[in-house]
Amino acid sequence: MAGIHIHPHDILDEGVTQIKELIGEMTDINYIFPQMNTIFERNPYPIGVLPHNPKHKFVQGKGEMYVVLPSYKAIDQKRNAALTPDKDPLMILKTEMEETDVQIIPWANILNGDFTGTALQDNLVVDDQGKAAEKWLCPNAPDVIDFWEKVFTDTYQRYGYTTYMIDRIRYPDWAGEKVDPRGLLTCFCPHCEKKMSEENLNINEIKEKIAEIRALLKDKQFDHAVDILTQDQSLKDWHRFRQNSVTTFIANLTQRMKQIDNRFAFLLDLWPPAYSWILGQDYSQLTKYASSLKHFPYHKLGGGADVQGMIDYFADGSDESESAFKAFNRLFGLYDDLSYSQFKKEGFPIRFVAEQNKLARKKSQPDTHIFSGIQMWNIEPGKLVEAVKAADESEADELIYYCYGWADRELFHAIGQHRRGENS
Repeated sequence: MAGIHIHPHDILDEGVTQIKELIGEMTDINYIFPQMNTIFERNPYPIGVLPHNPKHKFVQGKGEMYVVLPSYKAIDQKRNAALTPDKDPLMILKTEMEETDVQIIPWANILNGDFTGTALQDNLVVDDQGKAAEKWLCPNAPDVIDFWEKVFTDTYQRYGYTTYMIDRIRYPDWAGEKVDPRGLLTCFCPHCEKKMSEENLNINEIKEKIAEIRALLKDKQFDHAVDILTQDQSLKDWHRFRQNSVTTFIANLTQRMKQIDNRFAFLLDLWPPAYSWILGQDYSQLTKYASSLKHFPYHKLGGGADVQGMIDYFADGSDESESAFKAFNRLFGLYDDLSYSQFKKEGFPIRFVAEQNKLARKKSQPDTHIFSGIQMWNIEPGKLVEAVKAADESEADELIYYCYGWADRELFHAIGQHRRGENS
C-alpha cells in the first residue's frame, strides 16, 4: 500500500470530496500526510501550474504554520493569514476523512520556516563566515525542542494525533527560494562551536578548509574541491559532528514527547542515502529513535536534490558543466558514466530507485519500515509506473507519492490502472 503528501492549499482550494475522488482512483492509498507548515517552495516546483486547483495556478510556500495553535514566546512560526478555526485545513481533512480507512499522519517541517520569537537570533544556523541563515533553526540551539514540544502537545490536544512525519531534520542544503550552496557550510553558531570545542574539533582548521574549498570552486577546480571534502580528516570529523547533532536532537525530542504521552511517534523524512551524510543525517543512528522512515529516490530529479541548480550555480558553459557534474557524482558516489547533457534529459538511471532503497535498508536499524518516495509530477504516466514498479521490487516496504496537488489527473488514473493490472 502507499501514502500521499498533501498541502494546505489542496484542502482549502479543492475540497476533500475532490481529494477523495482523485486518490480513490489510485486504489493503493491508505495514508495521507497533510502538511502542517509550509517551506519556501513554489507549488509546483520549479515551474508549471497546479493542474486541478480551481483557485490558483501556483502557490508560493512562505514557511507558515497552517494549524490552529496558541502563540509562543521564545520561538514561534508565522501563521498563515487566512487560518481560522473555521478555515483550518487539518481539521477539515480530519473531519471529512473520519468515515474512511485512510490514516492521517500530519507532516511537520522542523528546522526550516518563517520563524519568529524573542530568542530567535540565538537559535539560528550560522555559516563559516558568521552569517545567519534566517530561515533555519540549529539542532544544537537551546529553544528549538521546547518550541516543538509545545507545538506537538497543542496539536495533539486540538486534533488528537500522536504520530507525525517530521521533515527538514537536517542542516540546510543548497536549494530553497534561490540556489545557495553556503547552506552546506553550517553551522558555526555559538552553541555548535561550544560543542565542537568540547569534542576537541579544531574549529579554525575546519574553517580554513572550507575557505580553501570556496576558493577552489570559484576557480572551477571541482575535482580538487571534492578531494578535500572526501579526504580531509577535519572535515570528516565535522560532518560526523553534524550527524551526531541531528541524531541527538531527534533523540531528545522523541524522549521529551514520550514523557508526555508514550504514544507519540515520529516517521522520519530523510534525504536518500547518497546525499544524507552531507546534510547531517545518519540512518543507522536516527533509526534507533524512529521505527519508520521515508526517503525520496526520485531518479528523474536527481534524488530530490536540485542537481541542475547546483551545477548551473558554479559552471559556465557546457565543458565546465560536464566537469562539475562529474565531480558531483564522485562526491556522492553516483554515476561516473552519465553525462550532464544526458542527466538534463533523463535524470538518473531507473536503477537509482533500487540502489538507494537497498542502501537505506543496509544503513537503517533492523526492521525499520521504509517508505520509498515516488515523484508524481513533471513525469509521464509510463515513467511514473516504471518508478512504482522499481520501488515495489526494491527493499522498501511501502511507497509515498509526492504529491497530490502537483500531479496531473492522468497520473492518478495510471496508478489505478497499474494496481488493477490493466497495463502491466
